[in-house]
Amino acid sequence: MLRLERVHSHYRKIEALKGVSLSVREQSISCLIGANGAGKSTLLMTISGVQPVSAGRILFRNELINRLPPEDIVKRGVVQVPEGRRIFSHLTVKENLLLGAYLRNNRNEVAACMKNAFNLFPILRERQAQAGGTLSGGEQQMLAIARALMGAPSLLLLDEPSLGLAPLVSAHIMRIIQQIRDEGVTILLVEQNAQAALELGDYGYVIETGRVVLEDRAAALLKNEKVKEAYLG
Repeated sequence: MLRLERVHSHYRKIEALKGVSLSVREQSISCLIGANGAGKSTLLMTISGVQPVSAGRILFRNELINRLPPEDIVKRGVVQVPEGRRIFSHLTVKENLLLGAYLRNNRNEVAACMKNAFNLFPILRERQAQAGGTLSGGEQQMLAIARALMGAPSLLLLDEPSLGLAPLVSAHIMRIIQQIRDEGVTILLVEQNAQAALELGDYGYVIETGRVVLEDRAAALLKNEKVKEAYLG
């Protein structure tokens, strides 16, 4: 579904991605793990078209997308949940969700996505008239994911969905991510909790200083001694 071929990206003179190649199979969860500053968030922003590609190619369903503006990438079905949630705190839960569907014109489809979001996250139905900024951290993360799903993505990019959440809430979010995959959405997951990510995922990549240094089935990476020592404690 998604393929990166020797992708480079720069912040001015600093090379953040140094020839990254990876692929994400349809209806799978692929995980990207690595230390802070390794290039994980930059990779997602590059796929989304926010961060420009200096060299290399990004293909989505065999179409070159790395020269497209972010809104055109979203139209093709690639939607990101950014690190830090970035909900609109002064808007209600329902208004946040509707903003997630801003590129869609079919009201019936938008209503169906809203219903699905509330089925996936029942607490949001209860809170739909409440300002997003008054939600708990876990509820805000649910809102951020639900807002992304309002765009009916075929590929969902998740950046640190468990960051700052209590362990029980984090585990709940991970179960929801698995459910989203089971319902047909492909996922590329960046996650600080490498153990949880690899237990959830089908395939994994390890990135260090802008380079993919290791890749394998997620179950195999869980048993890899280098991964254990560096990321699994």
